Amino acid sequence: MSARPTRATFALAFAFAAVAADARADESSAASEAREAFRKGAELAKDAQWSAALASFERSSRLRPHPGTTYNIGICERALGQYVRARRTFGRALEQRAAGEGDLPEPTLTEIQKLRTEIDGLVGSLDVTLLPADARVAVDGQPLEPIAAPSGAGVPVVLAGTLPPGPGKPAPAPTFRVVLDPGHHVFVISRDGFGDAVHAEDVRPRDAREVRLVLDRLPATIGVRASQPGAVVELDDLDVGVAPVMLQRPAGRHRVVVRKPGFLTYETTTELAAGQRAELVATLREEKPTLLSRWWFWTAAAVVVAGAAVTTYAVTRPDPERPPLDGGGLGWTVRAP
Repeated sequence: MSARPTRATFALAFAFAAVAADARADESSAASEAREAFRKGAELAKDAQWSAALASFERSSRLRPHPGTTYNIGICERALGQYVRARRTFGRALEQRAAGEGDLPEPTLTEIQKLRTEIDGLVGSLDVTLLPADARVAVDGQPLEPIAAPSGAGVPVVLAGTLPPGPGKPAPAPTFRVVLDPGHHVFVISRDGFGDAVHAEDVRPRDAREVRLVLDRLPATIGVRASQPGAVVELDDLDVGVAPVMLQRPAGRHRVVVRKPGFLTYETTTELAAGQRAELVATLREEKPTLLSRWWFWTAAAVVVAGAAVTTYAVTRPDPERPPLDGGGLGWTVRAP
């Protein structure tokens, strides 16, 4: 059953007349196919089969671009609730006309201005502050499209939902305005070294709000294993358990020490970026006792030291002085010659 004609579908007839007139002037195969695709799209639009009509108009535009075809693409997008896309498409139709790619009847020009004004009251906008500022942003699985900011915007302006599906692209500035269709939207924010953030927003017509999107820096991961069982691991002078261990710490420089009695201590320093992972294997070598560490060496050394002390004393002590000779009652004293 055919849908009741609307103001937009009446305008299709005017645009069709302009496209058909230009196409007749060019009897090439591409022009003929473009004209047929346009005619089919117009018929589908009259029956409110907007998705099928959009596909036909887009095929016609690829074969032979014309502002009338572009206008009808915008009509279909508007009918499908893709208001941001439709407004951009109507603007592109005016640009094509100004560039001499084809003409548009006056009623169609008037209709475009009315539809753009109408759409301004249907879409919403969010002033987004992004941290870090160079993060990548996608909305509903599509990157954002920068446009020339309207007078008085004060911040860069991007459109959501107008580019093909794909990964996010860097934001144009730390704070920017994104224009969206009304409804539920999912933001995905990503950057190397940070965890992805997913943020949902419900947008209403004429919404104008501020949103702050912040990414959390990823921690670094340090795994430590040891060649000997039961080795104790210290990270930055803190006992973190027996190897093997897996630890998460902030990015930066970290000191790792692995100890086990009877083995030489393993020690190293590692520098990790956010999100980076390091796997350390501590090879513990057996500690071989030296001569000085053996008990019998120190016992023997003590005996040697004691003997050396006696000998030294014997060698270095002074000779004892003889007492003076007693001459007896006669006072005679015998002297050595």
